[in-house]
Amino acid sequence: MLGGAVLPPAGDATPEQEMVRWILLIAASLIALGVGYAITAPIGSKFSKYRISSSRILLAPRLGMIIGISTILISVLSAPFSNDVYEGIICPCNWTEDFHNQYTTMSILVAYSPMKYIIWIGFNAVAFLAMITGFLGFNRWWKDPEFSSLGKRIVLVIWLILTFTLAFSISADLMFSRHFDRPLHILLGYFFFVSTALGALFGHPLIHWESKARRQRGQTVSEVGIKWSFFAMLTCFLLSLWYLDMYELQIVSAMIIENRTEGLLAISEHLLIIAQLAWLGSLSTVFLATHQSDEEE
Repeated sequence: MLGGAVLPPAGDATPEQEMVRWILLIAASLIALGVGYAITAPIGSKFSKYRISSSRILLAPRLGMIIGISTILISVLSAPFSNDVYEGIICPCNWTEDFHNQYTTMSILVAYSPMKYIIWIGFNAVAFLAMITGFLGFNRWWKDPEFSSLGKRIVLVIWLILTFTLAFSISADLMFSRHFDRPLHILLGYFFFVSTALGALFGHPLIHWESKARRQRGQTVSEVGIKWSFFAMLTCFLLSLWYLDMYELQIVSAMIIENRTEGLLAISEHLLIIAQLAWLGSLSTVFLATHQSDEEE
């Protein structure tokens, strides 16, 4: 509790309850992984008959950005109208009445209607599309001669792991929400934070290396996509440092903001997630521009 805002009770699930949800989560993740691999399978592979056309599947990162940002905006805008009650606590999310003493983080909103339905559908869709993006990027860059060096392949593998971690942690954070099991929710939240903070940081160099090689070969690159990726990556990294300092360290933020409030924490979290989603969306612009150019050639 900060500044008088009242939180709903935090959950503490039993090991048996956790086990049931872990089984469901892992089963759903494996199914999603299989579907994702099949619909992004390289041409000529045994699964290529399930492949979605490049012009459509390359829109996945942009679609993830649109769904994710829309989910945040709709949930936050819906919150003041929610009179839902969870274990005796009415939704403490009316930011129009008191911006600082309210909770609009996704971990709180997911306990209340109608936001919980919007968040569950929206962010699970984002998780799946983020995983698709991981497959698309890996299939694209691994076979590119520009990425044949050990160092660049290590960066690519790290980015793939971070992207899959991001996708899994989104669904896991929803499955083990704060009101179900707070300690596990916080632990999984750290995985989400790290993958969000570092995903774009490791991803942008891949775009830079590919674009540089394509320029040298006289091929088309997306200047808009490259700049979009760079600024989104930089914003995401700076907001990650800001959020970490505001939430844990309180060094720089304490010199700028006199009182840390839940409203400020919430908007910082939202901006961080939006920056990560914006970087994700830049990949569609990069991928589609070069795909269309390669087809014309």
